[in-house]
Amino acid sequence: MKKLIFNLFALLLISLSVIAQEKESRPFQVSFLYPLGINGTNTQVASDGSFNVLWGVNGGVNYFELGGIANVNNGNVTGGQIAGITNVTKGESNGIIVSGITNFNSSSAKGLQLAGINNYTNNEVNGAQISGISNISGGDMNGAQIGLINTVRGKMTGGQVGLINYTDSLSGTQVGLINVVKDGAKGTPIGLINVVKNGYYAVEVGVSETIWGNVNFKMGTQQFYTIFKGGYTQYNDKDVTTFGAGFGTSFQLAKRVNLALDLSANQIVYDGKLADTGLNLLNKADLNIQVKLAKNIGIYVGPSLNVYTTDYKLDGNEMAGTLDIPEHTFYDETSKHGTRTAIWIGGQAGLNFTF
Repeated sequence: MKKLIFNLFALLLISLSVIAQEKESRPFQVSFLYPLGINGTNTQVASDGSFNVLWGVNGGVNYFELGGIANVNNGNVTGGQIAGITNVTKGESNGIIVSGITNFNSSSAKGLQLAGINNYTNNEVNGAQISGISNISGGDMNGAQIGLINTVRGKMTGGQVGLINYTDSLSGTQVGLINVVKDGAKGTPIGLINVVKNGYYAVEVGVSETIWGNVNFKMGTQQFYTIFKGGYTQYNDKDVTTFGAGFGTSFQLAKRVNLALDLSANQIVYDGKLADTGLNLLNKADLNIQVKLAKNIGIYVGPSLNVYTTDYKLDGNEMAGTLDIPEHTFYDETSKHGTRTAIWIGGQAGLNFTF
């Protein structure tokens, strides 16, 4: 019985000692390489100011910490933190966190995280993550991510700017080459490839005054979608193919009626000779009325502004070009260098299939 009482008393003393350590705070601490420092092996002591010559392990920082290689904290960090290689925080970080390589936070973060390679926060982030390669928020993100690869495993409210952007849901803006929204977007992804659950995906088949057959694939959202284009016509009894890309936006005018504005650039290839084509480009601004006939089928029709620029000359032709340009152009001039520019108003019509 006495032994049991002694053990319980010893356990109580140990618990009180740990609690005291967790609450302990000092004005400053200096470490050379853990555990060679003022705090020794006591990693629960927080400091107002902290300086780690190489590597330090502390209980938290209240104002500022500087480390030659790494700053490791078992509690919260508030204020500023700078490390040559890495900052590791097991509590919350609030302030400006800067490292040469990576910032790792196992809780949440408020403020700015700036790293040469990677920022990672396990929970939500309120502020900004900026890195040379990747930024990761394990929860909601309210603010901005700027890096080559940006990831939010929650709701993104604000903006992502990078080569590849991913978020579970979007209430802000993504700007990148590839944008992915897993659970749907109330915001706007802007990029070459926009993959959005329940987004806008459409295939259009139509005709115009110069290109006999057009196929357009659109992907993204109604607010902003990317267009991939292909077309076919003939000139001088030779095949002429076109391929291009662009972007557009669509506004609802009525329950089954939308107004769409599409901008695109299209390369013209004469007789399959892409390598010899040179400058042979048709730029278009299309304004279409879209009317739904059924759930996934509609028709579109509207005018277009065409700007054709080319220096491609066929043998025996005095004027450059490989398209049957309408006679009603309101501008058609050739520069002293042989580049022809023609501008006219045309039109297009076709079918729209959404899925």
